[in-house]
Amino acid sequence: MPELERQVRIGLRAGVTAGLLLLALSAFASAASDSALIWIPPGDFTQGRFTPAHPDQAPPHRVHIRGFSLDATLVTVADYQAFVARTGYRTTAEKLGYGLSATEGMENWDWARIPGASWRQPFGAAHSRDIPLLPDDPVVMVSWVDADAYCTAQGMRLPTEAEWEYAARAGATTRFPWGETPLLADGGYGLNFWQGDGHEKNDLGDGYRYLSPVRAFPPNRFGMYDPVGNVWQWTADWYDPQAYAEAADAGVADDPEGPDSGTLKVARGGSWWCSKTTCNGYGLFYRGKAKPTAPFSNNGFRCARDGPRPASGP
Repeated sequence: MPELERQVRIGLRAGVTAGLLLLALSAFASAASDSALIWIPPGDFTQGRFTPAHPDQAPPHRVHIRGFSLDATLVTVADYQAFVARTGYRTTAEKLGYGLSATEGMENWDWARIPGASWRQPFGAAHSRDIPLLPDDPVVMVSWVDADAYCTAQGMRLPTEAEWEYAARAGATTRFPWGETPLLADGGYGLNFWQGDGHEKNDLGDGYRYLSPVRAFPPNRFGMYDPVGNVWQWTADWYDPQAYAEAADAGVADDPEGPDSGTLKVARGGSWWCSKTTCNGYGLFYRGKAKPTAPFSNNGFRCARDGPRPASGP
């Protein structure tokens, strides 16, 4: 376990408040976020499927992606704390006065409107002790608007849906970057999602009930951690169920940016709340979507950056 994570977890067990720990780690997070970029090399891939589980995943079409840089990990709680401390930014949930959350024991597909829930307490004040929020957990309860504001403040942007999928696949054509099942070659789980017949109880096969640290599972071939699972990842694109069909008609799509407008934004990768009996969205094919002002306890993001390949890149 990295020393930073070890000290944080010791502090929480000792009764130190998460807020104090986050403040102490703000400078670290600010310095670390820029150094955690990975280079995604240019290339082509096939997006979509002939026999999809949902119509919006068809038809398959070729996409060309120019090289770009991407956060190796999801933006963390500590990263976001540093951003808020520097800018005074108030998130959508903080302005609304509530967030949408879910916890073990709820019915499948249910969401609760939690007064006072925000990125600081995504599961609400009542769960602040039994669901401790750690600095290296991905930040959640951030809307698309909040994610876009963070990336812009870093001189970056949200990845397009095509960029996200190309980076997450890292050359794979299977449901997961390593194969067709959630299990890795060594028999362990490769991602954080909900195990169990329903949300009444999480069997904890992957070791986590809710969020997992952003480097808890091995990265894909490009060095991208959490390409699937843990939290849904906002992308830049507006959602259109016909987007793939329109792209296929146009031939090879060159760095597509999606529709010019819409009412929902695309989120990809699935989350800790996804299970075999609910959204089943954890993987490389499923196209999630939500209102850009919707704050959920299982939505997060990472940022991208244009530009030439860095001299120190892999």
